[in-house]
Amino acid sequence: MNVLGNTESASTLLYLPTPPKIDTDKPLDYARLCELNGNHWRKILIILAKLQSSEQTWRSYRDQQLLRQDEAISFGDQLLPGHKLHIVAGKASWQRLGLDLQSFTPLDECGRVFRRDNIILTPYPDYRQFPNQLIAQLRPLIQAFRSNR
Repeated sequence: MNVLGNTESASTLLYLPTPPKIDTDKPLDYARLCELNGNHWRKILIILAKLQSSEQTWRSYRDQQLLRQDEAISFGDQLLPGHKLHIVAGKASWQRLGLDLQSFTPLDECGRVFRRDNIILTPYPDYRQFPNQLIAQLRPLIQAFRSNR
């Protein structure tokens, strides 16, 4: 599996190094992914839902819309064409995709997030590396990309 979600309609692609276990006999949803993959994937999906939704509605977005139309997660070795925004999470993903940090502009004073055009390099989506403060900083940028779709 190279992609999780609907790449045809996705305006945002998240790039991660390792795919989760999935059940091909059942529809893809948050609860089933967490059941099969545990707390690690629960954190990833919550952070993605918080980035993609308004802060007040992230829980319902996670449960009802996540990975169904506006975002997908790619595990491949190249950026997929035709998508509005590419969020590349973690240094392993940056390196796998051949993205040179020198060609990116830092978006925060701590050097955790970088941007070049429609590509954003972020920490791996874990609560310690990707706190709510960072989510709040990135959400307006992501929403702007989504609304220009």
